[in-house]
Formats: sequence, C-alpha cells, structure tokens
Amino acid sequence: MNFHPQRLMTLPALLLCGLTAHVHAQTVVLDSFGPGDAVDGWPSLLYQSASGRQDVAIPFTLSSATTIQSILTSIDGLGGVTLGILARQGAVPTGAAWLYSSHLANPTANSLLTPTGWTLAAGTYWLAAVADNGFSGSWQSGTDDYTANWAYTNSAGAWQEVTTQFTGLPAARITVTAVPEPASFGLLGAGVLLVAAASRRKTAQQANASQQG
Repeated sequence: MNFHPQRLMTLPALLLCGLTAHVHAQTVVLDSFGPGDAVDGWPSLLYQSASGRQDVAIPFTLSSATTIQSILTSIDGLGGVTLGILARQGAVPTGAAWLYSSHLANPTANSLLTPTGWTLAAGTYWLAAVADNGFSGSWQSGTDDYTANWAYTNSAGAWQEVTTQFTGLPAARITVTAVPEPASFGLLGAGVLLVAAASRRKTAQQANASQQG
C-alpha cells in the first residue's frame, strides 16, 4: 500500500471548505409571510398623528448567536418609520432602547432591509416598527391563520398584547448567518496553516524536480 502525503494534506482543505460553508450558511429564523411572499391577512395600522399613534412589534427567537443578513417586511406607508430590534422580556415591549434600528422613508410592501453589523446573542427579541410623526401606513399580515401573540400600541402609546386567534403575525422574514464559536475559528486557523504547509511542500518538491531534471 502506497502512502501519499499529498492526498492526506487535502483533508485540511476539505475541512476548511466545510467550515467556511457552515459559517456563511444562511437560515430563516422568522417567516410570517404566506406562501412565497404572499400577504393575505388583516392589516395592522402604523401611524402617528394628532389623533394618536400605533406601533407594532412581533416576536422572534434565536437559538444561537447570529448576524442578521436581511429583513423583509410588508410595511407600506407615507412618511418615516423606524424598523429595528428590541430585547424581549415579557408579553409586550417595556421601554427598552433599540438594540439596532434603521429609518425607512416611504416604505413599500415587500421592501428588503440589509443591515450591517446587526449581531445578536441567543435569546428572544422583538422586531418592531415605530412610526414617525406624520407617518400613515400599515403592516399587513401574511395570513389570517394564528401563529403567535404580538403587540401594538394604543393611541396613548401604551403597548398591548394581541392574542386573537383570527389574526396572523404581521408579515416579516428574517434571514441570519451563524456567528462562529471560538473553536470554529481555531479549526479554521489550523486548516489554513495546514493547507499553506501543503502548498509550500508541493512548491518545494516541484523546484527540486526541476533542478534534478
């Protein structure tokens, strides 16, 4: 049986490719749209005017540390609205500050937000939309089928839980990538070093063969 060091050295390369693919794999952690990107449910008003206001927040859970790659929503309206992430500690948001947020001007249904640097630990969160003064619009539900409780503010600005069995969550899709654990970084580093060593060895062998020839 012949032993081939070159074949053995391809194993770190395969490991490196596998780990890299795992690190960059995208996962959907929330999808309250109907089939495809359909919206076919009760619209939740989003507004702030002299008569009062209404904001909306829907819950989602992360099982591990992740970086948010994109947020698709069915928010549609005129004016400005802030879309962002709040920590969740109860049935409704409780005055928590934004963990991350982005300001949307005149959003249209099924518009995509692709934030940068929105990294979250494992836990439960709110995806919330808060209307600017003068904003008038809605956040359409993806379906009338009940999926989970969510929250909205009444005209006085106090958050209330929505528990009706006839209204689905406002439509949103959150796509994330996993944040590598320290052990994964170590394996990636080891793979890089071994692949580099294999490349240097091959180059040296080719140089020796050329000199001997």
